[in-house]
Amino acid sequence: MNLVINDLTKIFHKGAAPALDHVNLALEPGIHGLFGRNGAGKSTLLGVMANRLLPTSGHVALDGENVRDNEHALARIYLANETTPFLMPPRVSAFLRNEGRYYGGIDAESAARMLAEFGIDTAAMYGGLSLGRRRIVRLVAALCLPVDVVLLDEPVNGLDAANRERFYRLLIESYAERPRVIVVSTHIIDEVAQVVERAVILDRGRVVDVFDAGDVASRATVLVGDDARVAAFVAAEGLQPVATERMGRLVTVTVRGGVDARDVPDGIAVSGLGLQDYFIRVTGADDARTAAGDGRISDIVDGKER
Repeated sequence: MNLVINDLTKIFHKGAAPALDHVNLALEPGIHGLFGRNGAGKSTLLGVMANRLLPTSGHVALDGENVRDNEHALARIYLANETTPFLMPPRVSAFLRNEGRYYGGIDAESAARMLAEFGIDTAAMYGGLSLGRRRIVRLVAALCLPVDVVLLDEPVNGLDAANRERFYRLLIESYAERPRVIVVSTHIIDEVAQVVERAVILDRGRVVDVFDAGDVASRATVLVGDDARVAAFVAAEGLQPVATERMGRLVTVTVRGGVDARDVPDGIAVSGLGLQDYFIRVTGADDARTAAGDGRISDIVDGKER
């Protein structure tokens, strides 16, 4: 099973910058994290993948079938986002049955068990639940439908810490029982870092990096030290800076790839990055340039002189 995004572009208005700009991506079964700043195109990408939005060009294919207006393919893809049902079902059980009608049934027993962990009875009135608890019902439905692709757009918005942890555990258990393509788009990167297997980073409508989440430490290295000393080391090693911050003569430079601490001269501290810190630096080049000023290293971004 694979979901392939091929040269996907989405422009909402003539003359506007593309929300998606020639996106190419191949997703195999696994839990994938989709990360990007506000306006990076995450929700747009999920919407096109689920045929809620039509692309300007390019296409999405599930096992070779274009998903656009394809009922067979779309019955295998479920998008859970902030959209609420137009007609509010009377009870939680009715909501679950309605979702199952469109997607080949639902595992009602598993859904009831999961909901009980959140203290929600399937006999409860759906409209009487809080927004957060209605979101939980939709997330549980997503995990209990027999689809091959589950798209979760900001799934834990409005959930307290205990319920977020509970949801992540159920997500992992559900995937272990039936592997499929699961995409989680979220801004709470630190929490989901231990859940996702692969990470996709979007910036201004483009995919800027795709990697195994467990390998994030090898994606970039932070060097801290005297400006001139760090600059000389970066130049001598041919390293590629992606972000720079300066306080007086002390500079912090993030470079692509791993750096062996044994190769670094005295006076320069070396450290790796977690997933959230790596994301911030990869998507924050403009911020880093503004903060850095006119120094030599700050005039190099992505290996190119400004």
